Amino acid sequence: MIRYIFSGVLMILASPLVNAWPLVFVALAPALTGFWQDSGAFADPVQPRRFWRVLLGGYLVGLCYATSHFYWLVEFKPLWLLPVLAGFALMPAMLGLAVWGAVGAGLRGFWLLLWTALSWTAIEVLGSDLWLGLPSYALGYYLWQVPLLLQTADVAGVFGISFGIMVVNVLAAQCWQARGAGRASWWLLTVCLSALVLGYGIWRQAAVVSASEEVPGVPVRALHTAVTIEEKHDEAATRRMFDNFNRVTRDAADTSGAAALTVWPETSLPLWLRSTEYRDIMQALSQAAADTGTPVLVGAYSMTLTASGSPQLLNAAFLVPVSGYIAEEYHKVLLVPGAEHNPLERWLPQRLREWWPSRMAPGDSSGPLDAGALQLGVFICWEAFFPGHVRALTRAGAELLVNMSNDEAAFGPLQRAYSIPMPHLVLRAIENRRFVVRSANVGSSLFIAPTGKVVVASEPATTGMVQALVTPLQEQTFFTAHGFQLARAAFMLWLLWGVCLVWRLARRPVVRQ
Repeated sequence: MIRYIFSGVLMILASPLVNAWPLVFVALAPALTGFWQDSGAFADPVQPRRFWRVLLGGYLVGLCYATSHFYWLVEFKPLWLLPVLAGFALMPAMLGLAVWGAVGAGLRGFWLLLWTALSWTAIEVLGSDLWLGLPSYALGYYLWQVPLLLQTADVAGVFGISFGIMVVNVLAAQCWQARGAGRASWWLLTVCLSALVLGYGIWRQAAVVSASEEVPGVPVRALHTAVTIEEKHDEAATRRMFDNFNRVTRDAADTSGAAALTVWPETSLPLWLRSTEYRDIMQALSQAAADTGTPVLVGAYSMTLTASGSPQLLNAAFLVPVSGYIAEEYHKVLLVPGAEHNPLERWLPQRLREWWPSRMAPGDSSGPLDAGALQLGVFICWEAFFPGHVRALTRAGAELLVNMSNDEAAFGPLQRAYSIPMPHLVLRAIENRRFVVRSANVGSSLFIAPTGKVVVASEPATTGMVQALVTPLQEQTFFTAHGFQLARAAFMLWLLWGVCLVWRLARRPVVRQ
C-alpha cells in the first residue's frame, strides 16, 4: 500500500491547498503502477489479482484528494464533511476498478496506457456539472498559477487540461516500470507531448494579447470589503456599511475620474433593495452613480412569489445606471445546496419541506446586463464553479465576466480557503477569453485577463477599491461555441470501449488454481 499512500501525499502537496503544482504531473504515477501491478498487468500468470487492494488503494488516494479540496466544510457545513469526502474519494477508486477490469480483459501496452488516461477524464466528466450537477472537480485546476499550461482550455475546457496531466502521469508511471531502451522512448513521447502543449500556450497567449491591444480598454473598479455576518444582520450596521461603501466609491471617482463600471460584492446590501423601506438607499445609490458618471453593480436581495403565493428572496445583482431607473437585475440561478436552498425540496413531502425550507428561490437563466460601455455576464459566488453557466453568459453576448462573492459567509475564519475560487475564475477567463472582475467581501477583489493572468488583487479582509483597464472582447472560442463536446465525445468513447472490454472479459475462460 506504500505506493497508494505516496500518491495520496503527493496529491495533497500538489493541490491548491499547498500549491506545489509541479507535483501534479507525477502525483498519481505511484498509484497507477500499483493499479497495474495489483491488476496483474506485470505479474506472473499464476499470481492472483488483488481486487480489494486496487479498490482500497484507490479509495485511500481519493480520501487525500478530496480532503485537500473540501477541508473548508469544517467551517461551513461540518456535518457534510464525511459524506462529501466519502463520495468524492470514489473517483480514484473508480479509476482503479477501470484498470483492473481492462487488465482482466487482456489490455496491455500502449492501449492500457491510453485506457488509463481516458478513464480518469471520463470519471471527471461523470462526476462534474456535465452529468451529475456537481461543481467541476478536476486535476486541471491544479495548474491555475501557470496560465501558459492552461491555454488549451479555450478548446477543450478544464477536462482537456486534466487529460493532459493524466497522460503525463501515465507516461511517468510507464517510465518508472520500463527498462532499458523502452524507458527512453517513453520519456521522448512525454517530452514531445509537453512541447505541443507549451507551443500552443505560447502561440495562443500572444494572439490573445495582440487582440486585446487592438481594442481600447475601459476602466472598471471593484470594491473589496470586510464585513461579518453579524453586521449584516443588524440594520443600523448595514446603513453604516452602505455609507462607507458609498464614500469609497465616490473617493475613487474623485481620484481617478469616471469609469465604465463599479462592482460591489454579493449582498453588500443585505436587504430587499426595492422595498419602500429602503427608498433612501435606492436614491443615494442612483445619486452616487450620477455624480461619479459610473454605473454601479450592487449585490442585494430581490423578491419573488412561490406557487403558494408566499414571498421568497432572490440573491440578486442590481445595475444602477448613471441616469434613470434601476431596471436591470440578475438573479442567482445556481444556489448553494443546504445554505441557500434545500436540494431535495422537490422530492420531499410538504411537512418535511416546512422543516427544511429553502432560504432563497433560484433565478431564471438570463443574458448579459447592459452597462452601456460593457455587456456584463454576472455570476454570483458558487456559480463560478460551473463552466457551463459562465459559458452560456458569454455566448449570449457578455463582454466582461463579473463575479460577486461573500467569502466570509462560506469560509468564515479559514483564510486559506478564500483562494478556493481562484482556479475556477482563471479557467473561466481562459475558456471564454474574457476579462473577469471579482468583487468580494473579506476575500480578494481582483481582475483576471483573458490569458488567465491575475492583473491586480486586493488584500483579504480590507475595505477599498481596485481598478484596471479591461478590454471588451467579442471572440467566441471553440469552448464558448461548443462547450464540453470534446469531453462528452471522450466519455462516450470510453463508455463504448468499456462495453467491449466487459464483453471480452465475460468471454475469457475462468482460470482455476
